[in-house]
Amino acid sequence: MYKYKEFSQWLMGAANHDEHRVGDYPFCDFKTHYQPIVELSSGEIAGYEALARRKDADGTFVTAGDLFFDDQLPREEKLLLDRHLRSMALHQTKRSNHSGFITLNISPDWIDGLTQDHNIPTLEMVKRSGVDPSRIIVEITEHGGSLDNLKRLTKAYQRAGLKVAIDDFGAGASQIDRVVELEPDFIKLDMGLFKAAVQGGYAADVVLSIVSLAQRAGCKIICEGVETEDEFYFAIECGADFIQGWLFDPALPEWLPPQSYLKHINSMKGGYLQQKSRVLESCARHNQEVAQTLLGLCRRIDPADALSSIVENLAIHEAHRLGVLQFFLCDREGNQISDNVVVAKVCLQLNDKFRGYNWSHRPYFPLLHAMNHVERNHIVVSEPYRDFGSGKLCKTHGIFLSDECVLLIDVLTNDVVLFQS
Repeated sequence: MYKYKEFSQWLMGAANHDEHRVGDYPFCDFKTHYQPIVELSSGEIAGYEALARRKDADGTFVTAGDLFFDDQLPREEKLLLDRHLRSMALHQTKRSNHSGFITLNISPDWIDGLTQDHNIPTLEMVKRSGVDPSRIIVEITEHGGSLDNLKRLTKAYQRAGLKVAIDDFGAGASQIDRVVELEPDFIKLDMGLFKAAVQGGYAADVVLSIVSLAQRAGCKIICEGVETEDEFYFAIECGADFIQGWLFDPALPEWLPPQSYLKHINSMKGGYLQQKSRVLESCARHNQEVAQTLLGLCRRIDPADALSSIVENLAIHEAHRLGVLQFFLCDREGNQISDNVVVAKVCLQLNDKFRGYNWSHRPYFPLLHAMNHVERNHIVVSEPYRDFGSGKLCKTHGIFLSDECVLLIDVLTNDVVLFQS
């Protein structure tokens, strides 16, 4: 393996670049290109991801990423190329008038080659370049590697003022343990998972859950691979802080003015606001209808036989129109004291499977207690979840019928994301 001192001398011009090759390609065929990363709140280009490009036979630049995973190429050649490209990215960052950040990809496989007493090449490069370390984000790509080594290295980066991102999060080895151990500053969602989630369904549920976890951990979210307006809208739904993708530009040889996409961003955000407002208005009206039905039932319920009263007063066609899946009664401690009344196609059916279960651990139940002390007849609505039986998204609406009895109704909903199924 090349020693860092030898590599530094080569970068300073002590060696002739033309003498170095990676596979069939001379070093002069390699350049660093930069894909813009847009900050959603400001609409400006906040930074760039540095990406490897090589000159093709016709003189155009194409991705060189595949070379880094070519087992036929010597590790030393790939390592030298990687550091050469990183050096170019740092030089571009230093000479640009743009104050944004630059992200540099580092593979965990290479990190394992560094021993405890090694100087860390990236830190040495940053120091030599004169770039403010706070403008550097190191992306840990998903390709295995020792978690202990990663933790040691990321802490060294962060102590030096650099920031750390976990790339391809949600796939392969980049899982929850890395968030816990590495405490990254940024998380980049796995592109394949993100694109699947745009179609809705379970993939959307998973991505939204991943994002919620990352945000609770204090990580900023980057959505990459954004190519369409639907994907842009879903990135907003994800709570993304930053977005990159061909919707704006591919990797470019030079940096652009920060406000290059501002008009486009504001236009798309306006479109999102209009669509989301219409969806939420529809959902709000639906919630009001459910609430009116609940309050109407409460006025007609016989406390001595509450469940029978509800069955008698809730017409099957009304239940279907509102999307009611089922309802049941609990005591004030959360113990289910009735059968589930399931809304079937033509009638209401009883199911005693959950009688005696306790639901006080559900987040909406303590809230029911709290709100019952603040305002009588207050209806509490849960966060959306997928019903186990139907696989459809629903919410639980709850209300105290008396000091000792709670009515819970599971109702279909569609107010999670614009493109959720």
